[in-house]
Amino acid sequence: MYTDSQRRTHIYDLQRFLRRVQQAGGHPHPLIPDGIFGPETSAGLRAFQQQNGLPVTGTADLDTWTLLYDRYLALAAADLPPAAPAFFPTAPDATLRADSRGPAVFVLQLLLSSAVPHFTDTAPIPLTGVYDTDTARAVRQAQQAFLLPPTGETDRATWDALVHLHDSLFERPPLLWLLENR
Repeated sequence: MYTDSQRRTHIYDLQRFLRRVQQAGGHPHPLIPDGIFGPETSAGLRAFQQQNGLPVTGTADLDTWTLLYDRYLALAAADLPPAAPAFFPTAPDATLRADSRGPAVFVLQLLLSSAVPHFTDTAPIPLTGVYDTDTARAVRQAQQAFLLPPTGETDRATWDALVHLHDSLFERPPLLWLLENR
């Protein structure tokens, strides 16, 4: 069953791809992703289709979706910064825990902010660089979802699971069905 939540997520992805392509093309008012297939999304798709020699329908058929996703991937690859240093502490028994501070905690909070809402209803994690109670709560929720001991402390296994989830969420292949304004 294709749920409304899945539909909104897929429309949001479509809008995110379209926005990035619009930004690269110098569009004066790029689409703001909201997960709702409305007149702005349809108009953006029509303009994309016209610019790329596709049938101008304002819907995301397979050819439109595939070309849009290919353009987005090319732009996203160009946007990537050089390989980043490892943020997780290198000691074999390293753990981030209450009152830990610094760049590793900030990156952890970014990972949690992007990943945790996909498997739990939780408030956004404040990006403070301090391992506070909100961070520990979100880590426990993530650990439960990953079937890890829910300690609220970030060990290497928790870090690796969050990184893997983050990568799978933001590097997934395009959908192979139509997203239309119904």
